[in-house]
Amino acid sequence: MGETSDSLYLGVPFRPYLSYVPGDLQEELIYLKTKVFQHLDALCQTKGTCFRPVDLQRNKQERGDHENTSDLQLKISLDLIDRSSFFICLLGHNYGQCLPEENGSQSLFEVGRNSYIAAKNGYPWVLEDEYRTCSQTELEITKAAFIDNNRSCFFYFKDCTPPDTEDKNSPEMCNFLNTLSTQSQRERQRLRDLKRRIINHCLPVRFFKSLHELEEMIKADWEGIICAFHEDPKHLISGWQDSFDQHYHVRHARALRDRFVPSAPTTEILNALNKFLYPVTHNAKPGTHSRNPGAHFTCDLDLNDSEKSILLICGERGCGKSTLAAWWLRSFCRQNPDVPVIFHFCGTSTSSTDLRSMLRQCTAQLRRAHYGDFLDWDDSLEDVIEFIHLHRVVQAFTAAVNLGPCILLVDGIDLLTETLGLSKQEVKELRWLPDPLPPNCKMIITATFTDLTYKSLTSRTDVKVLSCPHLSNPSVLDSILCKHMSLPYKELPASVLQRVAHKKNFHLPAFLALIGTELRTCGVLRKNEDEAELLKEYIEADSIAELWVKVIHRWVQDYSRTAPTENISSCKVTEAQTSTASLRDDLSGWVWDTLCLIHVSRAGLTEPEVLALLEDLGYCGDLKVQALEWARLRSAFWPWVQEKDNGLLTITHQSLSQAINLLLHGTEGQNSYHQILAAFFQKSSLELCSWARKTEEIPWHLKQTGSFKELHGFLSHPATVEFLSSSLKQYPQMTIDVVHYWTILRERGFDPVTSFQNLMAQTCQRLNDVHPPDHSSLWKLSLFSSKVLLCLGEMQQAEKLLLQADQIFQKDMELDSDSMRSLLKVQHMLAELYVQMHLPKDTEMYCHKGLEMAQSLTGAHLDSTEVKLIVEQLLCRLCVALLEDERLYAVPWLFKEISSVRYKSGHPCAEGTAMLLKAFHKLSLCELKTAEKCFQTAFASRRRWYGHDHPLVAEVEEQLADLWARAQTNTEWTQRKMVELYRHVISVKETEAQMLQLSTMQHGLAVVLMKLGKVLLHSCSRVDRREGLDLLQRAADIRIHLLGLEHPLTRDLDLVSNPDFVGQRKHVLEDIWSTSNNKLSLGRPTTSFKESPSGLQQSSSKLCITRPTTKLPKSFSTQIASNCNQDETLKRPWTAFQVSVFGPQNDISTLLRTENAGRFDRRQSLTRSTRSLSQADVSCRRKL
Repeated sequence: MGETSDSLYLGVPFRPYLSYVPGDLQEELIYLKTKVFQHLDALCQTKGTCFRPVDLQRNKQERGDHENTSDLQLKISLDLIDRSSFFICLLGHNYGQCLPEENGSQSLFEVGRNSYIAAKNGYPWVLEDEYRTCSQTELEITKAAFIDNNRSCFFYFKDCTPPDTEDKNSPEMCNFLNTLSTQSQRERQRLRDLKRRIINHCLPVRFFKSLHELEEMIKADWEGIICAFHEDPKHLISGWQDSFDQHYHVRHARALRDRFVPSAPTTEILNALNKFLYPVTHNAKPGTHSRNPGAHFTCDLDLNDSEKSILLICGERGCGKSTLAAWWLRSFCRQNPDVPVIFHFCGTSTSSTDLRSMLRQCTAQLRRAHYGDFLDWDDSLEDVIEFIHLHRVVQAFTAAVNLGPCILLVDGIDLLTETLGLSKQEVKELRWLPDPLPPNCKMIITATFTDLTYKSLTSRTDVKVLSCPHLSNPSVLDSILCKHMSLPYKELPASVLQRVAHKKNFHLPAFLALIGTELRTCGVLRKNEDEAELLKEYIEADSIAELWVKVIHRWVQDYSRTAPTENISSCKVTEAQTSTASLRDDLSGWVWDTLCLIHVSRAGLTEPEVLALLEDLGYCGDLKVQALEWARLRSAFWPWVQEKDNGLLTITHQSLSQAINLLLHGTEGQNSYHQILAAFFQKSSLELCSWARKTEEIPWHLKQTGSFKELHGFLSHPATVEFLSSSLKQYPQMTIDVVHYWTILRERGFDPVTSFQNLMAQTCQRLNDVHPPDHSSLWKLSLFSSKVLLCLGEMQQAEKLLLQADQIFQKDMELDSDSMRSLLKVQHMLAELYVQMHLPKDTEMYCHKGLEMAQSLTGAHLDSTEVKLIVEQLLCRLCVALLEDERLYAVPWLFKEISSVRYKSGHPCAEGTAMLLKAFHKLSLCELKTAEKCFQTAFASRRRWYGHDHPLVAEVEEQLADLWARAQTNTEWTQRKMVELYRHVISVKETEAQMLQLSTMQHGLAVVLMKLGKVLLHSCSRVDRREGLDLLQRAADIRIHLLGLEHPLTRDLDLVSNPDFVGQRKHVLEDIWSTSNNKLSLGRPTTSFKESPSGLQQSSSKLCITRPTTKLPKSFSTQIASNCNQDETLKRPWTAFQVSVFGPQNDISTLLRTENAGRFDRRQSLTRSTRSLSQADVSCRRKL
């Protein structure tokens, strides 16, 4: 959603600058770093951020700093304070080194040189009379608290009161007197004056005497700040990681906005944006929504207001598209707070460049914008299926943008990469983007004009193209340089200003920004004439890529102690890239390795990870990178390499990534870094790299290097699977990644079924050796394994694993709460799986098992929202099973339980699902009018949530048309509506059958063709009757493909479509109609007719799975029977419709691959070889 307040600090990493007097309070500092700071960092990790104070003094005792680097400590310190929002200062008894009032001695030369370099490079005030004799600590405090007023400062003073003891020879008194004796009167006075000055400015000051007091004070202060800045979201989008990603987008937009410099050309673009969006903002009026009163609106949009639905802002990389979009975003959200604005900045995280993740997150935000907050629920099999087939994700996205007026902003759409099932080129062709978009939706996209996405967008008729303007006003160019130099006391060199207006590259803000950031640091330790010569070389660069090569070489020369010292003026990048080989030879040292490691990593690297990697690469001992050296590099490549909220260092601009790719092109360097990173993460401890980091990075690098054996070993390692089985729901992107990796491995001969079976066997063996055994790990493993296998189309093997896990449970087994919840999920999963397999007795049995387990949790007061939602879904499944098994007397009680306050779900699909169940109940009681109303209510609810063309909506349409046909309503309106509904259902089923290529889809399509054909045969129009015969012929062809020529249903359709049997047609149609309506579909496209024993049901006897005997628990059977004394009424057969209060589920058969459909289909006898099908088709056509 759009930003609502600039003061809302979402997703900010906590990097307070830690200031103290060197050599003082060492015991306190060690305690803070090993205990308190780690505790605060752990708290931040749960909120998607980190707590890592910046301490430049930590390696001071080692004296490993390079001579030149130690002279820069004050300059680097002030730079870091300038970019930090927080400041922590600990003061004890010491004041620190400072220059005397008179001429200083040679021993204080380092202090004076630090001040001189800082004054020369942006901080001239340090040499003013007021500050010239201050210690470095006081200068840091002055910068943080007195000169700047835009950061939060916290001071902790050690109580200097002498120990309360009469023994003057006690250790405490001796230490105190010794400290005072080493200080001069001047130092003690300066320290008292500094503390008094801090207190007089009303800054927060805490006094402590012991380590415990200091710990409690810092925890109290910082836990409050962390919780205030990072409130736990009431309702997650679709996992913790998605919520964190949304915060990353907010912070990224804020950072881009801070770099924006307004100008006349950009103002024109902003006006064009507002004009383009006027139809939405003008027609969007505040309104009331039943789910979210006061927060929604209606849209009376005139389609003539705007013919275009997409505005494309294009230009070359670095022209300012993203900063312009971020600036517009804030101003628009302020002026139009009622209009939902969903923004997505590609490249802010790993999932931000994945198409499925982008569509999923946008869909979730749009739904929340129009429905309000609702509880998350366990999607069960739905979440396993939806992301596998991209067209389902697109359908959900299309339905979401149809909910109401909305604006979508996608920045950097050219950064989208391959996703599960689509290559990078297919993603960039944008066939997934709805064409056209709904009239109440406007979309703003930024892209480079050299990318395939630009060609794809400009080929659409609903796209308006705006080119990002070139900048030419000297004052604007000067403002951009100054903003990125961000040193108020440093003036731009006159030579730079004179050359800016005459170079063609200076119309690119990124070019100017890079020059500006280099002006912060390139002149340090350089003479003025050398700095001017360097800037001249920068300005003469013919492209931003060439400029980046020069800057990278400058970084390597200045900061890497092992780097060569060639003149970078010889570096020239041509379009043919002929000189890159010689450039690569000049690059060596820890600076270049750092850039390459960050660039090659998948999600970025934390500072501890980078330093540990450098040690592994040989930068240890005398070559070890010291704290001051690292801070100096961080100061130089800011803001091009920034720290994300979770502490990961990432490259923030694609121009730098492209330059590094250019320098690595044609070498084995990139693969070498992939191998280094894979080996590092595999051997690293969990204190350095969490399991989430390992599972994010290791498989990626192994895949990039083609190490598929190692990839299989990692994914099938018990520790890896244990983490994934307990954390997969929190990381939706990781779910896609795991399925993607296993898909690649299966293509290369690695069997996932065997791998998971071996894991189950190892886990069982380990449990047998432990007393008491922890069965929760086994049940979590079975859930994870079954979900992955379902995504891979291995339904039968997934069932085996779940049954194996369930059969371990015994009645007398004592389980803890975690094990009980895990077993409940296994039983819930089995119930859902049997719904998909159309096995009603097994479904009912596991519904009862799950309800019993949930009852045990409730009795022990261990139930949670998740448990209640599972119970809610199991009750819905049980309701459907009872309708099938003639026990209609218990259904009203189930309705009452489902709709009770105890189990009432706040999800928008709840009402539609409940009405759908009620419709089938009323239909069973022959209350057709009431059933019709319920169907229509369910249809409206589902169509709004899923969209018009979703299979679940088409199924309700089919049932509504069936009801009208069964009622034999002969009005013209009813007949026309029936034909309209059936035609739409056929269109949806044809699309599904084409996308999924499954035999079950063909069954459902044949049934609807037959139904529409029967309706048309009763028409008065000869054309309609001819079409009806054609539809029946098509249905016959499909059934011959699936059932063969001799099947009874095939022969019946043969009679109908053959003109020689005109007299028998009416009788046969009635038989076929009654047969086809023998099942009421409550879910995905399935076989909607009951097959003969030689047909569908025959295959069940061939299965090799041993299931437990279907025996219902007495407690629930008795409870159901006792709630109503009604007699059994009409028998209704098992319905294949899939419903729950959480929203309809998807058909698990959609997971199956085309070539494996017969292998896992419960109706295996229906699947024939391609050769036999073609022969049967020819025979049928001859006969007909």
